[in-house]
Amino acid sequence: MRAILFISLWFSVSIIEAADIRVASAANFYPTLNKIKRLFEESTEHQITIIRGSTGKLYAQIIHGAPYDVFLSADSDRAEKLVAQGKAYDGKALVYAIGQLALWKPHAESAQQVREQLINNKFNRLAVANPKTAPYGKAAIETLKAMGLYKNIKSKLVYGENISQTLQFVQSGAAELGFVARSHMINKVDKAEYWSITTNQHQAIQQKMLLLKSASNIKAAQAFVSFMQTPNIKKLIQNDGYQL
Repeated sequence: MRAILFISLWFSVSIIEAADIRVASAANFYPTLNKIKRLFEESTEHQITIIRGSTGKLYAQIIHGAPYDVFLSADSDRAEKLVAQGKAYDGKALVYAIGQLALWKPHAESAQQVREQLINNKFNRLAVANPKTAPYGKAAIETLKAMGLYKNIKSKLVYGENISQTLQFVQSGAAELGFVARSHMINKVDKAEYWSITTNQHQAIQQKMLLLKSASNIKAAQAFVSFMQTPNIKKLIQNDGYQL
């Protein structure tokens, strides 16, 4: 009887402690976060609900009181702005990944072919994420300017709301080429030839996360932030096309 009572009490406490965490994530990190979500849920009793979008839009939602527990930004600027505005639970933002940019053309024969098509201006549409709200879009524009190409091809640019929509533009044929997240290329089911953009072509895409002060499930959210910093998860992030 005593053993049954103990088991019953343990089960009741577990149910009370289990929580649903709302993680607002930049669109580029969504495929990787889905893998992390599965591992986190397998090793804890918590569940994760992912809200994905452009960093700029998620930032605006947080400012206006969106009920998120953790924010995974695609840049450092907006994460640090939230810290400065007192939105971080522990007063800091942590780098969880360094984003990598890639130029993709479906069915390309080689990375060199993709690069030459851009340089030779032999295309009608080039997809980029909105540089005002998406850090990967900002990096794409910086790359084009660094290569001396922006002035001649800016009229051919089509803008996605976020990096995921930019990927969709290229997949659907709405654009022949697109600046996408390298992680999206690595996570593609079919093999893709793409040109990896060197990091000296644009400012580093430092992706930062923070635990929000408004989180309704602080302990569960803290467990997730700690989980993100474990060696196995860092290795997973690196294997998915990011630097650490």
